[in-house]
Amino acid sequence: MLNYEELFHTLQALDKALKDSAGAVARLQKAIQKNTETGNLAEVKKGLSALNGAVEQLQSTAGTLETEVNGFDVKAYFINGDFTRQLLAACETRDIDVKGEKGVYEMFPFKVRVLGDEESAGEVYIDRKKVPSCRPDYVADLIQNSQKKLYAAPFKASSFMEELADAYTITCLKNKVRVGSTQDLKKIYKSMVPMARARKEYDAQAFAFDLARLYEEGPEAWVTKNGARYTFGTSRDGSGIRVLSRSGVESYISTLRSLNSEN
Repeated sequence: MLNYEELFHTLQALDKALKDSAGAVARLQKAIQKNTETGNLAEVKKGLSALNGAVEQLQSTAGTLETEVNGFDVKAYFINGDFTRQLLAACETRDIDVKGEKGVYEMFPFKVRVLGDEESAGEVYIDRKKVPSCRPDYVADLIQNSQKKLYAAPFKASSFMEELADAYTITCLKNKVRVGSTQDLKKIYKSMVPMARARKEYDAQAFAFDLARLYEEGPEAWVTKNGARYTFGTSRDGSGIRVLSRSGVESYISTLRSLNSEN
């Protein structure tokens, strides 16, 4: 079984040796430059002799490093599923909630894809962004840190509730039903972001994340500034929008309804 961490530890030792060799070359070059300026050719000759040895050592270390890197079969690592298994294990140790299978996962609020087919093996995407990495621990850390960053960002529940309520009303009008009827949240999302290109900036996952934070606030936050109260409908069959609380509680929210439509 391939494991990048084993290669990583080998490369770390070689990286240190490479850094040391490069440092020796740099120091000798500075000494040669100084002796050239002062006209001390005897020391310049000594320095050049030492420099040749240091350069040979640098080339040797770089060659060993190249051999180790080229010897790691990245394609097989992904096709055989070793990368995916190790990524899921790394997520488990970090308490990252994972849903999905066969290379397509939700790590709320992110969609993570690991491509293991013959043509695209070695590619990892978090949402639409390609992550140039074949180290599972790094990808897991990136996901965890991105989650922490999102949760640390300020969120004004009242503003989002106003936008959600407006989109709810628009959805009711589109469907030619009274305001106060139950509306699908997925349709409300499309009313909130009607243009397809705008959904690239505010996609369904970002909407789900905002919903999760609003839902966690509880019914007291599901009120607009004019006093209109709303309630969410949930589903047990997984057909709604999956949201996750900070503590990891999972819910599937499917609908929104106004409780006092006269407002």
